[in-house]
Amino acid sequence: MSKDIRIKKGLDIKLVGVAQKELDNAAASSFYYVRPEDFHSIIPKLVAREGTHVKAGETLFYNKSVESMKFVSPVSGEIVEVQRGPKRRIDAFKIKADVNQDYVNHGAFNLSGKKAEEIKNHLLASGCWSFVKQRPYDVVANPALTPKAIFISGHASAPLAADLNFALSGKEKELQAAITALGMLTDGKVHVGVAKNSDSIFTGLSGIELHKVSGPHPSGNVGTLINKIDPINKGETVYTVAAQDLVIIGELLLTGKFNAERVVALAGSSVENPRYFTTKIGATLDTFIYKNGIEKGANHTVISS
Repeated sequence: MSKDIRIKKGLDIKLVGVAQKELDNAAASSFYYVRPEDFHSIIPKLVAREGTHVKAGETLFYNKSVESMKFVSPVSGEIVEVQRGPKRRIDAFKIKADVNQDYVNHGAFNLSGKKAEEIKNHLLASGCWSFVKQRPYDVVANPALTPKAIFISGHASAPLAADLNFALSGKEKELQAAITALGMLTDGKVHVGVAKNSDSIFTGLSGIELHKVSGPHPSGNVGTLINKIDPINKGETVYTVAAQDLVIIGELLLTGKFNAERVVALAGSSVENPRYFTTKIGATLDTFIYKNGIEKGANHTVISS
């Protein structure tokens, strides 16, 4: 049974420069970066080395604690540098992208008759498990644990945040495939929060418990959703997945291709024409922000969020 959630305490900051609902392709980035520190709780073990040519979706490193958990390249190209920090810690992979992209083919994954363990193994091997987080702590999920529920926020309430209904437009098949797969990993429900009175893309999907949220920020945060619907007690675990990550998971299941595309909002008072761009995970921001009214060296702060 769905539950309407209304947040009274919070704050909506009215900032200038909301992105207009226009979608452009960002200029292709020459270099892409993958930083292991972005995946909390992971100790990376190197697989691909400097000078190696990789396909999009090919393994760069794996988790020392769970060796089946792979982390993959968002693009095909040459690894021109493995940046290291103190004690030879792996800080980042710098990848020079190919002009024509080549993808690892994992094969379409038919969910019919599959067990939870088979789905987990497929997501682990393909690099898509990195999108599955667990609470408490918001770390990459431990595949050995069974979550009591799964939570997804389909409403971004933060200032200047991208409108998820616009960003996910036309991705119903991918979303449904991902939600069906995730639903098989838990004995509980897949809870999705959407904005009240909005025409959400999640409304027509099956296998979810839909919740309509309203009120000021942080009404759209997944933590708020968890707290209001099914709080975590001692010894319990829930999984969370970001809405746009569902699309990558769903496309992998349907086509066998790890497609790291993202729709991002370039917004703010310094932007001449605030709008949406299609880009890829790991792209350098200067490929499109400095072509939209932001001058290099100007007194502006660029926030990647």
